[in-house]
Amino acid sequence: MFNELDYSFARYLSAKKSVDDRALNRCVWDKFRETLATFDRSRPLNILEIGSGIGTMFERSIQWGLCDAAQYTALDSMRENVLEARLRLPLWAQKIGHYFDDISENKFRFHGLGIDMILDLRTGDFFEFAEQCRPDEKWDVIMANAFMDLVDVGKTLPIMLNLLKPQGLLFLTINFDGVTIFEPGIDRVLDGLIERLYHQTMDERIIDGDVSGDSKTGRHLFEHARNNGLEILEAGSSDWTVFAGKDGYREDEAYFLHFLIHTMYLALKNRPEIDQKRFKDWIENRHSQVEQRELVFMAHQIDILCRK
Repeated sequence: MFNELDYSFARYLSAKKSVDDRALNRCVWDKFRETLATFDRSRPLNILEIGSGIGTMFERSIQWGLCDAAQYTALDSMRENVLEARLRLPLWAQKIGHYFDDISENKFRFHGLGIDMILDLRTGDFFEFAEQCRPDEKWDVIMANAFMDLVDVGKTLPIMLNLLKPQGLLFLTINFDGVTIFEPGIDRVLDGLIERLYHQTMDERIIDGDVSGDSKTGRHLFEHARNNGLEILEAGSSDWTVFAGKDGYREDEAYFLHFLIHTMYLALKNRPEIDQKRFKDWIENRHSQVEQRELVFMAHQIDILCRK
């Protein structure tokens, strides 16, 4: 069984990449890529990614042919994620036959095979970053993956739009939407209680005095978008589905599952609404199901593409 020291958020983000690769809605992605192709390409696109983690969306943007030239600013609040991106991305570039050259401490040039991207890796809180931007500092595209369900969307969306150029694109992906499934069941009543309480912790999350989360962010984004004058170009489900085949879980997805189970434990370990001994037994049982390649995990999420 894993202990506290075995859990690394950077490794979780790495393990999550293959899960997200399958989950991201390709119709929404294709519409995103097609719409970007209509932009003025006499200059590089100006892209901002919020909550960029260890750089997996930047990798995906290259591998899935999003664009061939861009000034790409990747912002994450966790310094360890940005440091991991600095270590990971040069190795990844070398693996796929591209070049990753240092420009300065935070800026890098990724190029090769018709692609030329300037990557600016920044550490910082998004709201502080937005306050420090110059009035003329605007982006063609703002991307956020698995981010909007961690913040107050009503507060965050207008700030994002203030940084976006007219006709700019907002690409919001892996937005949780109120369904968490573990199979096989252990105790249907207990399973349901744990799921409900876990979602409740998302709705009750307070950061810096503000409610910062919504367990049904995905469906609520439609109303938020319209209330902020956005045109919704495309939307669709981006559900996580993780299961073991004959050779076990893919890549590092067993770790992904262990990390999620541990996250649920941390979220609910002191909740008075649940018998803690039964809950700990439930957690240990779920970890065991992963070890035995039995656990199937699903979560419902929404991707949405909007234009200012």
